[in-house]
Order: sequence, then structure tokens, then C-alpha cells
Amino acid sequence: MAEKNYGSYYYGGGIGNFNSDADASGTVARKYTIVQSLWTKPITDKSKLRDTLFFTALSLEYAHRSGYKVNMHTDRKGMELLKDYGYENLLPTLDEIPESVPTELFAAGKFFAMRAEGALGKVHVDTDVFLKKQGILDRFYKDNKIDAICQMEEDMPLIDHSALIIDMHILGYPASTRPDWQGSMNTGVIGFNNPILAAKYMSNYFEALEMYTKEKFDAYKKENPKSSLRFDFILEQINLSRMSIGYDVMTLVPTKEPSFVADKIGYQHLQGNAKWYDRTKIKEKLQKLNQELYTNVRKATRKI
Repeated sequence: MAEKNYGSYYYGGGIGNFNSDADASGTVARKYTIVQSLWTKPITDKSKLRDTLFFTALSLEYAHRSGYKVNMHTDRKGMELLKDYGYENLLPTLDEIPESVPTELFAAGKFFAMRAEGALGKVHVDTDVFLKKQGILDRFYKDNKIDAICQMEEDMPLIDHSALIIDMHILGYPASTRPDWQGSMNTGVIGFNNPILAAKYMSNYFEALEMYTKEKFDAYKKENPKSSLRFDFILEQINLSRMSIGYDVMTLVPTKEPSFVADKIGYQHLQGNAKWYDRTKIKEKLQKLNQELYTNVRKATRKI
């Protein structure tokens, strides 16, 4: 059976509209801080890096209009490219990612950023996520009884060789209470208020990085050239699903088929290949919302 293509699974069918109390300039009071990250090293395609700069900027613009401050964690290259975007804090945290970490584990940037922020009381928002509703994350910030936040729960089967990796330790915290569960928690947004859950989740990921070095990952790929294994899918999403059993997890998207998310609930995630399809619309939307930021992004793309 052919592997299912999840590339456009979260694509909302257009960039969508914005629902906000912002004035014409997009100015709103910003109370809470969200975290973003951009590890440029895995993006070797220059065209995709240029596109990344545009949807990262649009994500920032929507976050600001939704009432959030944004701390961006990146590397030296990212510091130069993103310096005129207007982040509250722009930090070179991802220069700390060791050379031993394979670039296939592209979510490493997210985890290093979360660790630098302290992991508690802040939400990491992917740079291909657009927050289109005022205060959409506020419930998590206001209610410490919510242990964690994620985008949604999904029924997605384990992929080629995944069981082998799980058996090899990655799920270091037992799934025995739910042994047949193959679902995951999408981490387009992710945050923790519960220190125990956060510690388990973060420590498991960094333990995995020590095990799955670039050398070992390359050896695995050589031995399994046709494997479609996605390590990050296991380390981020399946781990969170299994570790969060018994905890109160707030999910932003109330359905497993979220084709309506852009306009109806004020949230959109351009996951997978979908982010490369509507590059023209993304640029047009950014230009319409913030001409100065659009101009700064164009200048940054010329440095690539």
C-alpha cells in the first residue's frame, strides 16, 4: 500500500482572514510571550530558505496582531537574516546545537529554544503557524491547571520501522497504560505548565539526541535505504501523546480533520509541503499587512 501523503493535511485552503481588535496599523497590547525558532542548517535549498523567510515573517505579523510578544531563537545565519523583523528578542541559541545532531532531526531547534526559555509558561509556535484571532492562546497562559497545550490529537499510524525505534528506547516513559494507541499530538503549538510532564518530555528528547548522532543516523539510512522513518514524528508527537496520558492537555483544533481552521477558529498550520504551494499568496498577504516588514524580508532574501 502506498504511503499516505500528509503534506497538505493541515492546509486551510488559503491564507484566510484575520479576526482581531487591532487598529488599522495592526497595533495591539502585547501581554504574553510566545517562542519561535529557526534552525537554518537543515534548509539547504536556497529557494526554500527564501520562502521560509516570508512565511516566518507572516507568522510573526499574525502573532503580533494577536497580542503576543515573540522571542525568536536562531543561529548566526538566522540572526543576520531576521535582524530587521521586529522580534522582542532575537537570540543565537541554536548555535548551541552540536555538530553531532543530524539535520534530519530538524525539530532540534524547537527543543533547544524551549529549553533556553525554561519550557514552562510559554508556548512554542512553529514559523509556519498563523495565529489569526486575538488572544487565541490566552486560556493556557491564564490557567495553570492546564498541564500542556498542543495543536490537536491525531490518528496517524506509525510509519516504516517506527516500532523498531520505539523498542530501542526513544519512548523512555512506558506506554503500557495505552499499549495499542498509535495516535500523536501535533506540536505546531506546544507549551507546558506542568513541570513534571515538561521535564519528562524534554529530557527524553535530549537523551535521544545523545543516542541518535549524525554518525548513527547515517549508518541507519545506509542499512535501510528505502525507509520512510521520521524520527521527529516519533520524538515530538507520539512521545507527547503517550506521556500526556492522565494530564490535562488543551488542544487548539477541536477536530481531527481541520480543513476549516484558517477562518473559523483563527488558526492555521501550513504543514509539510503545503507551505511551498502558496508562496505568492503568502507574500501578497504579508505585503498587505505590513509593507515595512515585507520590504525588510525582501532585503534579507538577497543575502542568501
